[in-house]
Amino acid sequence: MTRDSAALPLVLDVLLVDEELPWPANTGKRLRTWNLVRRLQARHSIVFLCHGEDGQKQPEGWDNVEIVHVPSPLTPLSGPSLYFSLFRNLRSSQPFVVDRHDSIAMRTAIDRLLADRTFDIVHCEWTPYAANIAHAMGAIPCVLAAHNVEHQIWRRYSEATRNPLKKAFLRTQWKRMAAFESTMCPAFDVATCVSPEDALQLEAMGCANAVVVPNGVDLDYFHPGHSLLPEKDASSIVFTGSMDWRPNQDAVQFFVDQIFPRVRKTLPHAVFRVVGRKPPEALARQWSACPGVDVTGTVDDVRPYLAEAAVVVVPLRIGGGSRLKILEALAMRKVVLSTTLGAEGLDLIHGRHLQIEDDPGAFAAACIDILRHPNHYTAMAAAGRDAVMNRYGWDGIAAIQDEAWQHAAAKGVPVAAA
Repeated sequence: MTRDSAALPLVLDVLLVDEELPWPANTGKRLRTWNLVRRLQARHSIVFLCHGEDGQKQPEGWDNVEIVHVPSPLTPLSGPSLYFSLFRNLRSSQPFVVDRHDSIAMRTAIDRLLADRTFDIVHCEWTPYAANIAHAMGAIPCVLAAHNVEHQIWRRYSEATRNPLKKAFLRTQWKRMAAFESTMCPAFDVATCVSPEDALQLEAMGCANAVVVPNGVDLDYFHPGHSLLPEKDASSIVFTGSMDWRPNQDAVQFFVDQIFPRVRKTLPHAVFRVVGRKPPEALARQWSACPGVDVTGTVDDVRPYLAEAAVVVVPLRIGGGSRLKILEALAMRKVVLSTTLGAEGLDLIHGRHLQIEDDPGAFAAACIDILRHPNHYTAMAAAGRDAVMNRYGWDGIAAIQDEAWQHAAAKGVPVAAA
């Protein structure tokens, strides 16, 4: 821990613990972690401890980050192995996701690093991983990055599920995760989250220092003026997101089942493109069988699909935190149509920056109007981009994260090397 001068913040030695290397940066969580660390490593000394294998490609722009890998405790789960793991979790008091990511190798590596080197803070980049650093709390200032209030997502899963057995399982996971977060989150010296709504929930759980570090967008990368991008397709409706995340699967299912048929009835040439990594094969086949639906699977670059979109839809019914997909679309001056939950946590106004509808019929009607009268929404798209430029650039957001680190470091003394 050093100061360049009395007027400057501390230059910190940070041990950052995460589940994986955020590269390629092709999910919301990975994008957030990669962008923040890319900026923070220019000032601070960061050791990034994660599961993985030596020799993995270094994330771009992380030249000053030291990466330490430990073996992953995860094995692929499907069929009998999945059901056995779920059954075994019934005997645990911990949520399934916490049990699954419990790692002796990770805890051993943390102990070794704290014994061998001097750090000012330990930063935990995902709430379920907090169990792996719990033993270090009190010996060194600790910061939690809560990308979501996790129990809220499990509650919404439970409420949206009709199958009684699945609902019972999800309800159990919701209650266990609520207990886990209520115990673990207040133990951190600082807990960051992505929205004021999440901050209120953290405070209700007893977090004395909850700090909002919003999600952001790379304003240079997601720019509407790139010359190589295609022209807008007046019939194109686009959804972007990691399709191995259940809230996104639910959103697409909701749109395909209850919204898109109404759009196609009025506009039979409308096309709905689902753009995102790892869609489950069964769902991809089901959606692709619907007239007008195109499931792309993993793509190298979402910008051409956003550029073609006449409207970007975010029909989320489950989730937490805030949506990078909305920020990316608005940065490219696109008209965004979202549910209330989809736009949750973002400082954006319905009718000014984006359109918000929750009822399937109203959502479909808004989608039809946008496709029929694109010029009516030009000012909205421009206002959306202006709002994102003013509030959601990663440089300013990284400065907020830096302040959270400074606050945590000021509360304790670095662990002395053995």
